[in-house]
Amino acid sequence: MDRRSFLKSVAGCGVASLAGPAVTLLARHPSAPAWFGLHPFIEAHPEAVFIRRTSVASKDDSEGKRREALVLAKQIFSLRDTPGIPLTNKFAFKPNLTSAKGSGLAHAIVTDPYVVEGFVEGLKLGTIPAGQIYLREGLSVSQQGTGYVELAQRSGAHYGDAESRTPTVKECPDGVVFRRTKYLGPFNYPDSYLINISKFKAHSMGLTLCVKNLQGTNMPPYIRFCGGIQNVIAQDFQPDAQTHVDDLYEKHRRAGMPRWHTERGAWMEMWIQRTLDHYSLIKPSVGLNMIEGIYAQNGDGFDGGPGSDGAPEIFLTNLLIFGKDAFRVDIVGHWLGGHEPGNFGLFHVARERGLSTALNPLNIPVYLWEDKGPKLTPLEQLSRTPLKTPYLEKSGESRFHMCDEPFAYAPETSSSSMSRLEAPRFRVLGRNNPVQGESSLVVEYSLPADGSLSLDLYDAFGERVAIMADGWRSKGVHMASSNLRLKSSGTYFCRLRNAGVDRVRPVSVVS
Repeated sequence: MDRRSFLKSVAGCGVASLAGPAVTLLARHPSAPAWFGLHPFIEAHPEAVFIRRTSVASKDDSEGKRREALVLAKQIFSLRDTPGIPLTNKFAFKPNLTSAKGSGLAHAIVTDPYVVEGFVEGLKLGTIPAGQIYLREGLSVSQQGTGYVELAQRSGAHYGDAESRTPTVKECPDGVVFRRTKYLGPFNYPDSYLINISKFKAHSMGLTLCVKNLQGTNMPPYIRFCGGIQNVIAQDFQPDAQTHVDDLYEKHRRAGMPRWHTERGAWMEMWIQRTLDHYSLIKPSVGLNMIEGIYAQNGDGFDGGPGSDGAPEIFLTNLLIFGKDAFRVDIVGHWLGGHEPGNFGLFHVARERGLSTALNPLNIPVYLWEDKGPKLTPLEQLSRTPLKTPYLEKSGESRFHMCDEPFAYAPETSSSSMSRLEAPRFRVLGRNNPVQGESSLVVEYSLPADGSLSLDLYDAFGERVAIMADGWRSKGVHMASSNLRLKSSGTYFCRLRNAGVDRVRPVSVVS
């Protein structure tokens, strides 16, 4: 389209919609940012799950693991001059650090320390001092053989010291099991931002992913969720906790909850209810949930499994799976681990209690996070790695098995923000200021059907200054971006054309 035609369109001739007032952005990277955040598309889509494919050569490729995490951190950690997470906050990492046997790295028991180091270094690039970064696990103060002592020494982050370790008590008046529980500092501090990085591995709870990993923010003996009602802290449980859990177990068993008829179904009911009480308290402080899947492990979550000599098997999966919603990340994680998520009671009970809205993995929008940003990708196109688990073994079933029985999901409203969308639409999400690199304009666009489109950026004189997207796209929600090295301050126009619809949105840029 020539400049004259475009200017006539902006004036109202032939444009289906000139949408609202201009969005104002600064073209420059903030010289003194006051806030931290995630990439605008991640923040705008808590219903989505993102997957970064990595290229680590082997389980022991330390530099490769650190590099891949740092590359992703540079892309998804963002600085802001508009309100977000204060840069003065404490940034608390919760890795999976359950092994006290010194074998955490010999197998794939712990979240890999070099991956965590990459994210720590990403925060430091974003002007977060090492003194505000914490690596913690409630089970013990310091665990040799996991690589975290050495990680803290290299990075300067807090690990086994006493800084901000004072526990905090949280009341849970509406809990099924807990009346109150105790968190290790700085987890659940009011000025703490929690980055939850679990390990891609099987466990007696299925796969021990993001929701389960948060259990380790509790202090002993509260942390032992699978141990029933402990007398030593009986005053911190609801007075009718055991009876209530027994009644819920019977209700769920009669309703046909998968595997609830097995020998340990009632035991799992207690574990799940404690997990969900705890999750309701810790959720507000969690900024990002991630599964470290550079390599994965089947078995019991520790050093037992279906491999030779009763050891777990380890697989190089080269995945980092992440998102805002821990349950959605875990549902996709279970699917990628070869299981059918509908077979796991945790996801059903979370929906029943209003802590999750998801169950069917195919209704969760999934994006491959490529160097240019997120690409909407059908989950069925991704490879799966079967991870055998000891979860609620049926009579006659091998101890380590798959929970991949077909599950008949009830109809669900699509989670992809496409419900009742009849025409293409788009919105300017704002500016992304990565911790290292150029600022960019981030635009989200939604298509009700597969088709070709163009999304362009024009200046006030009708000159096209950037092609943000062009070509065929599948129906759904997509992202496009363009750097903000524009000619000058002033008004620019984003223009979307698709299926006979022509929409324009003004963007005011201040240099």
